[in-house]
Amino acid sequence: MPLTAQKMLLLERANRAKTTKMYIGDELHFRLAGQEDYWYKRTITDILPESNILLLDNFPVKLDSIVAIRVHRRPVWRLLGGTAFTFGASLAVATTAGALFNDKDVQYGPLYATSAGSLGLGTFLFSKRKLRLGKKHRLRIIEIDFGPPLIPPPPGKSGN
Repeated sequence: MPLTAQKMLLLERANRAKTTKMYIGDELHFRLAGQEDYWYKRTITDILPESNILLLDNFPVKLDSIVAIRVHRRPVWRLLGGTAFTFGASLAVATTAGALFNDKDVQYGPLYATSAGSLGLGTFLFSKRKLRLGKKHRLRIIEIDFGPPLIPPPPGKSGN
């Protein structure tokens, strides 16, 4: 079966050529316009470019009604976040072990402060970013249509 079209949801940033592409089957973490402060986590089941609607778990959502989304940070920041979190946890365990064995030459205050700072930084870098849609970020639906093939397939055998 030849490929005829591809539909995707783009997350664009102002003054940047690089976009984040989301396809059917991807999970979207978003908040709708209105008074409620609730984050929805739904799977994209279909994209309807002609009406600017996303089907999220088979419920239609207009693209204009999404006001904020959560996305993962870049992989390098997530890796550094995991590393900082692991370092902070290990330092806290080692400092506590030193305190339990009455190690008198250790300054516990700066070690626990470094541990807490590293845990906080690691948690921040590993968490998802909240992006408000508006002037700086926007969502856009596009459909790339390949059309019919220029050269028809040869007659005869049909792939069996």
